[in-house]
Amino acid sequence: MSAYPHLSESLPQLATPDEVAPLLSMTPLGVVRQCRAGKIPGVKIAGRWLVHVRKLAEQLDGAPKPDIGGATPKIR
Repeated sequence: MSAYPHLSESLPQLATPDEVAPLLSMTPLGVVRQCRAGKIPGVKIAGRWLVHVRKLAEQLDGAPKPDIGGATPKIR
């Protein structure tokens, strides 16, 4: 079961950066930049980026989870 079911259930297999951005707390331009960098799975078709939603959900499932317990390191 995916930890990000809203990604794969609420969107089609391919989605625009505008559709994916709010789910990732990013701007559409940020999504495009991450696609170009290969950090978000996507494909450019006819000059427009489309995100592979299922691949993104799988990628996020494998991503390290943030440590929300314990002490927060101090930045000096």
